Amino acid sequence: MASTAAEIRSRIARSRVGTFFSVADYTAEKRVAAETAFSRLASEGKVLRVRRGLYWKGAKSRFGPGRPTPEAIARKVAEGRGFGPTGWSASSALGLTTQVPARPAFVVVGPVPTGLEGVDIRSRSNLGRVRFDLSFLEIAFLELLRSYPRYVDLDWDELRKRVVVLASDGRLRLDRVARAADSERSPRVSQLVRELGDGLRTAA
Repeated sequence: MASTAAEIRSRIARSRVGTFFSVADYTAEKRVAAETAFSRLASEGKVLRVRRGLYWKGAKSRFGPGRPTPEAIARKVAEGRGFGPTGWSASSALGLTTQVPARPAFVVVGPVPTGLEGVDIRSRSNLGRVRFDLSFLEIAFLELLRSYPRYVDLDWDELRKRVVVLASDGRLRLDRVARAADSERSPRVSQLVRELGDGLRTAA
C-alpha cells in the first residue's frame, strides 16, 4: 500500500494542471490502496474528487483548485466510447454556427454514464464510431448529418467549403467517417458523407 501511495503522490506531482486520475487505471489488487491514497491527497488539497473513483489536479490559488468543466468530466468518463457533441453543440464545435447552447449535449455509444451534471448525454448504437476510432469532431460531423439541415446556419455549398477546410488540415478523416456512417440507422447519413467527400475531391 505504501508503494502505491508513493507512486500516486509522485505521479500527481509530475502531472500538469487539468489532469484526471482514475482509480480504474490500477489493477484490481491495487485499487483499494489507490482509492485510499487519492482520498488522502484530496483531503490535503492535492487533487479534487469529482466523482467516485475519479480525481482531478487543479491549479493552486487562494480561491482553491477550481473544478473541471462538465464537458471535461463527461469526456473523461466516456473515454473510448465514441464520445462527441450533438445538436447545436456539434454545429458549434465544427464552426458552423454562432449559437452556443445553454446546456451542452453529447452522445456516447452504449449506456449513458450516470451522475454527470451540467450536460445532456444521449446513447447511440453505432459501434462503427468506436471501431474506426472517430475523433470528437468526427462524431460531431456524423451527428450533424443525422439531423441535417437542423442545427446548421450555412447552406449546402457553404457546408461543403467548411468540410474541405476541416478535411484538408486533418481534423476530419472522411474515409473513416464514411465507413462508420455505413452503420448508421439512416442510409441518408452515409449518402451525405459521400456527397461531401466527392466535393472534397472536386475541390482538390
